[in-house]
Amino acid sequence: MDTKLFSRMQEGGIFSLLDRDRFATGKIWWVDSSNTTAGANLSGHGVNPDAPFLTWVYAVSAASADDTIFLMPTHSETIGITTAAAVTLSSAGLKTIGLGGRTRRPQILIDGFADTYILMSGADTELENITFIAGHANIAKAVSVTAAGVTIRNCSFLENAGSENFLIAIQTTSAADDLLIEDCVLYGVTQGTEGIELVGATDRVTIRNNYIAGKYSVAAISAITNLCLGIDIDNNQIYNSTTAGNDLHGGIDLITGTTGIVTRNMVYLGDDTDCLTAIDADACMLAFNYVANEFGEEAGFNKTVAA
Repeated sequence: MDTKLFSRMQEGGIFSLLDRDRFATGKIWWVDSSNTTAGANLSGHGVNPDAPFLTWVYAVSAASADDTIFLMPTHSETIGITTAAAVTLSSAGLKTIGLGGRTRRPQILIDGFADTYILMSGADTELENITFIAGHANIAKAVSVTAAGVTIRNCSFLENAGSENFLIAIQTTSAADDLLIEDCVLYGVTQGTEGIELVGATDRVTIRNNYIAGKYSVAAISAITNLCLGIDIDNNQIYNSTTAGNDLHGGIDLITGTTGIVTRNMVYLGDDTDCLTAIDADACMLAFNYVANEFGEEAGFNKTVAA
């Protein structure tokens, strides 16, 4: 008997069918800010999209390990707490998945303070298909990853009007081994420092298939404090438009001793950096990385090609 589809029961009968190949365990929670008639941040809500929670913050407080939170299409929410995490994803395996296409997917505005952020401190937590927008000038970081096995997939990190921006979109600590960042968009026009910053000895990090465009005074992707082992940076499109000085290694900058593979990345630099210094991958294997620093010119290899 095919048991791929499992009926989720609730009072009154079957509510829905779920694919238990993807959602093997845990509860399912629903959030919809637009459903103010039937929705509420109260016990008894959230288990049905017709009677959802109204905020992601409340859903996170109700959820446990291995649960899944669905944010409905066009859900919008503003978060922010001074000098602290506005949302803390501490339950291991907790997934937050946005529903809706590119123009209707949920939007989370991080606002009010330059020192507030989203904390992913639970192992194997996930964010997928959500747009995060800066609502304040020079927000230090949008997401802080402090646990192993975290996934950030198909998310956007964008600026708001009036130079409201993230200095760093995603920042880690040394506890963020086995991190996966894929299919994301990091986009801004205001001066920042990094798109993705790996702080500490984070091993087996995978950064792939992302579009990273901004003014980064350090680098679009950086790991310049501690060496990382087994890193995989593949197939990213990077545009560092900063003109704030001679921005060496403005595409990818990895500290001495870092190992892994850096392949198929395309980098454009907005200053006069030599194309040969756009990527500093130290002990990583390099292949098929292309760099340009003049509009209208075809990109060339980042390094001398081996014989």
